[in-house]
Amino acid sequence: GIPTTLDKIKEEDLDQLATDALNDACYPGNPREATKEQVIEMFRMLMA
Repeated sequence: GIPTTLDKIKEEDLDQLATDALNDACYPGNPREATKEQVIEMFRMLMA
């Protein structure tokens, strides 16, 4: 199933999660653009 908390997300999941985030229909509404690497780093910071 889909993890419901960040502690269930693994490092190897981050690439796909970042791709999915950038392809999400809501992404164009974000006030700032981000690269895939920036999204991955954001996930890492949230997981720390």
